[in-house]
Amino acid sequence: MSSQPSPQVSPEQELELVNCAWAGDRAAIGSLIEPWRKPLFGYIYRMVVLRQDAEDLLQDVLVRVLENIREYRKEAPFKSWLFGIATHVCLDHLRKKRRWRVEAQLIGEREAQANPKSVGKLAEVVRQAEFSFEIREHIAFCFSCIGRTLPPEEQAAIMLKEVLGFTNQEAAGILSVSEPVFRHRLAAAREEMIEDYEGLCALINKNGVCHQCRWLREFSGGQRGPDLVAIEVAPGVSVNSENLFDARLAIVRDANLEGGRTLAMHDLFYQSLSEREETRE
Repeated sequence: MSSQPSPQVSPEQELELVNCAWAGDRAAIGSLIEPWRKPLFGYIYRMVVLRQDAEDLLQDVLVRVLENIREYRKEAPFKSWLFGIATHVCLDHLRKKRRWRVEAQLIGEREAQANPKSVGKLAEVVRQAEFSFEIREHIAFCFSCIGRTLPPEEQAAIMLKEVLGFTNQEAAGILSVSEPVFRHRLAAAREEMIEDYEGLCALINKNGVCHQCRWLREFSGGQRGPDLVAIEVAPGVSVNSENLFDARLAIVRDANLEGGRTLAMHDLFYQSLSEREETRE
């Protein structure tokens, strides 16, 4: 996933479209938004993790763009302004939700495997013709699960910089904070996620393949993509928690979590985890 697809309009064309949008041309607004619609949805989905919520929030973003286009002053690229609106919509949503426990995934896994009804639902999903268990998509799923344990502002910081590829300056502007504040939030998010992964994921703590990934791969039978034995860092580089995390981020960026062949499974998991975490005592 990236917020930087090949532009469908040049900077000159974008400026012309912005001027037309300022004049009330809705078709121009549509032309400005369309190249970013899929990256926007992917970003929102990975932040809030429930598909229906992400779809609703995307519509909210598009309405706000339509209503506030004259507030875009061209100091920053249009995509930064657009993702800024999406970020603040997500933050408003997440601040009303409970942060997830670090162990939420493990609790959900144990409860699901002990519940024949849950196992049956999962079996129905993996029997679908379009389903395939793609371990890289599951790695991106886990990343968003851990992201939900962070304060929303830190979650947004790591998504904007490490997954979407915005610069520190751009991401700070999107979050309406100074660069030092942004760098502090980013560093705190990285440190906390790395620490959490050490206790949860065998792919990140140098112990080999994750048992959850292995179980899901085996449960999926013949409907599965290539395996991943371990996350690899650059050749000749000494493995440590930082570069393992960076290698994981490369997988997360490229994974098609929001639209891939494992999406039905992950939507099911996100729904179950969200219900459990929101209603826990």
